[in-house]
Formats: sequence, structure tokens, C-alpha cells
Amino acid sequence: MTDWSDELERLREAAVPDRDRAREAVRRGDVEAADAAVDRMASRFASLQDYSVNWVTSLLTYIGEHLGEEAVEDALRRFGETYLRERRAGGDAPAWADLPAEVRARALLRPMVANGAGVAVSADDERITLSFRCGTGGRLVDEGRYGPAEDDGPGRGYLVLQGDGPATFGEPGLPVYCAHCSVNNELQPQEWDGAPLTVEFPTRAPGEPCVHHVYRDGRRGRP
Repeated sequence: MTDWSDELERLREAAVPDRDRAREAVRRGDVEAADAAVDRMASRFASLQDYSVNWVTSLLTYIGEHLGEEAVEDALRRFGETYLRERRAGGDAPAWADLPAEVRARALLRPMVANGAGVAVSADDERITLSFRCGTGGRLVDEGRYGPAEDDGPGRGYLVLQGDGPATFGEPGLPVYCAHCSVNNELQPQEWDGAPLTVEFPTRAPGEPCVHHVYRDGRRGRP
């Protein structure tokens, strides 16, 4: 009988999460190994993120092309009702709109930075402004992944929504991935709680930032 012990040992070693490798390296004072594990973890996360963002965008494109743009909004609304609403429920915590602007801005920063965004921050008496180089939907725009293609094969462009209603922030030309920002971050929160999570001006062309206005008055909506 073949001895598979060496193979099993290699596979078990490969199954150790990089976060555990980093922690162990820190405990033994091996900074180089800790850095390598963190870099490897970040690289693997970026690969999975790229997979997921393209997966979602491809599905939304298919829905919009075969069922119409209204179906894209319907699909996102279903996601909001079946998952996001409960996830965002604050229980006994203050309502989102009643939180200080800085607290709301920090909450918005966390997922954007985690998704690889670069960010510039400014503030005045009216609002905090967050200008992102978006690491998800905006990155697809920068990569030229949107727009028509000659066939349905690899490289086919993703859908650009042409409606001019609330789901596209009032004007045509919204990349379909970014529709979750209008539907799930503005429209549904306003319907549920009377206030948007943020007032957003999304990336529409390569090189543009995604800009969020976090108003001091948390119940203020789109101008």
C-alpha cells in the first residue's frame, strides 16, 4: 500500500489559514514571516473579491439584459429585504440618522477601505465628504469592463443602466454593479427609516472617484 503521509502533511500545512500563520510568526518574533503571511492573505482576499465582484456584475447584467432594467432594481430590493434590513437593524442603538456624522463616516469608511479603496476626506459645517477610488464597482469601470461587445464570449461588456429614475441616481449611464448603492444605500433606508445611509455620486467614467456626502443632518437626502 502506498504511503500517502507526506502528501497528507503537505495538504494539512496548506490548510492552515494565513491569519494563523501571521499570529504564530508574531509570537515567535519572526517579522518577515508575519509580513509574508499578511501579504499572502491580502492577495488571496483580492483574488476572491475580484471573483465575487465579477460574479455579481455578470448576474446583474444577465438580469437586466433578459428581464429589463426594472428587474435589476427588483433583485436588489429583494436582497435588501431578505438580508440587509435585518443586518442593519440597530436594536436598542440610536437610529443611523441620529448618530454623529463622524460615526457614520467611519462606518462607511470601513467596508470601502477593506475593499481596497483609496480615500480622501474633507469636512465643513454642512457635511463630511469621502472621495473614494473604489476597489469594486469603480475598479470595473477603470478596467473598461462596461459597455457593448461584439458577442457573448469572454470579455463581453457589463450592462450600463440607461434609466433616469432614482435607481440610477436620476440620470442614465450607471454601471450596473453600482445600482446597489442607490437601491440598498439610499432608496431602501429612506423607505425603512426615513434617511439614507449616505448621499452618493458614483463613478461613471474611468478615473472618476466615487463621492459620498455624509451630512451633519443625518436625515438630509439628495439635493
